[in-house]
This record gives sequence, C-alpha cells and structure tokens, in this order.
Amino acid sequence: MFHLSKSEVLPLTPELARQFKEMEPSPTERDLNPARLKMLRDKADKGLLIPFNWSTAVLGERRLRINGQHSSNMLCELNGAFPSGLKVHHDEYKVENEGDVVLLYRQLDERKSGRSVGDIAWAYQGVVPELNAVPKGTAKLAAEGIAWYQRTVAKEPTASGDEIYKMFNEKVLHPFIIWLGELFSIKTPELKDKGVVGAMYPTFLANDVEAKRFWHDVAAGGHEYEESHPATVLDDEWLKANKEAGSEKKLKPAQLYQGCVYAWNAYRDGKQIKEIKSDTKKGYHEPRV
Repeated sequence: MFHLSKSEVLPLTPELARQFKEMEPSPTERDLNPARLKMLRDKADKGLLIPFNWSTAVLGERRLRINGQHSSNMLCELNGAFPSGLKVHHDEYKVENEGDVVLLYRQLDERKSGRSVGDIAWAYQGVVPELNAVPKGTAKLAAEGIAWYQRTVAKEPTASGDEIYKMFNEKVLHPFIIWLGELFSIKTPELKDKGVVGAMYPTFLANDVEAKRFWHDVAAGGHEYEESHPATVLDDEWLKANKEAGSEKKLKPAQLYQGCVYAWNAYRDGKQIKEIKSDTKKGYHEPRV
C-alpha cells in the first residue's frame, strides 16, 4: 500500500517547476499530450491558473513524479510570462513497490470525479435565478441550439466549447429558454436536437406568440384531423421518423433546421403541405414573421 508521508503548500517558482519537470517519472506516467499542454497554456495566458496539485512517491532511494508532468512542462515554457502569487499543494507518499505506485496513480484525477459538460452547463445556469426551474438538460440543449444557429445559420461570432453556456447570463435569451423548459415537459424526444432547437429559436424571435402555438402543436403530434397541416407533417411524418431511424440515416442538424423552418413558413403562409423539404444547397430558410 501507499502511505502519505508529507503534505505541504509551496510557492510556485520557476525553480520548483523545473525540479518537477526534470524529476524521474513514474512508470505509470502518460505521454505528453500537446492538446493538454495547449489547454494549460491557454489558461495561463488568460490568467485562469489556480494552485496545482502535484504528487511524488518515494520508492527506496528513488523519488518519482506521480502527478504534475503536463503543468510543470507548460510552466517551464513560459519564460518571462511565469505567473506570480500561485502555490503548489505537494503530497509525498511512501511506497514499497511499483504495484503500490500503480495503485497510487489510480487515485489521482479519477475519471468519475471529472467535471462533465453537463456539470459545466449547470454551473453557469445555477447562478442565474430566473433559469433555476428549467431542467438542466433542457437548458443545456437550449444553449447548444442557440449557439449552433448563431454560428451556422446567422454566421454570427459565438463562443465555442464549454463557453457557450455563458449565454445563460444574457437576459434576452431567458424567455426562450424558460418557454423551452415548459414545452419539453411534454414527452417530445424527437424535438430534442440542436438542429430543431436551432430552428425554434429564430421562429420565437420572429413571432413568439405564433411560435408557442406552432411548436405546441408539433409537440402534440400536430392537428389530429389535418393530415396536411405543417405541424402534423413535421412531427408525425418527419421528426418521429428521424428519431426512429438508425444512426447512419439520421438527419444532420442543418437538415433538421431547414425542414423545421420550411414547415414553420408554410404554417405562417396558411399552406397545407404533403412533405418536408430540407435541402440546404441554396442556403438556409429565414423564418417568416
């Protein structure tokens, strides 16, 4: 087994970073990952670094680096941009053999303890009281759908990756996200795609009253006695079929957006339709007011 022999908080200095970088690595250590190095460097450039947690193990006369490889390598590349005022929490363990080293290594950065994308989305949502009642999954999908629309259809600059959830702070989006939470209280798995939500968003901006009416009809399966009503054709004959299709036949977000807006425009024009058209070769449809 492994035993903790020392736990200390040390000032983060270039000398300490170099010491850890040049330390003998544990045989369990991963190869250096350029993407992870870049992620850490980006954090350093943005001033987002927090105290590091580094670990070593003493095996006989050897002192092995268990944790701190990527961060110490990144810090040694900063030169004049080395951060000031940070600390390192260092734990040193006593081990009897390399089997103990493996067991110790497995306790660090346990995968099930990592922050998921959903955790990050809820962290941003959780500090906005107006959105606390919206189910977490729905709010996350709303943010992703809006970001997809802004980036792909509207060609607006928008955040990428985890940063898209910062849009929860944009109050102009709150009415849409809250309404989506209410709409998705109906069992509507076929609507839960960023391409569909990406279509809902601009229809809501165009005419929120009619958008609520139209998408409620879609969520309910359309008009029971109107087989050619746009809401009926969209849900019963198209979105549900896509939901039930195999992964290789599922429509892409762009096709889902185009088909949804096609049905919306027909609804706003008071037209009946027989099928959904979702070709994007001539560009994306703009929702009618």
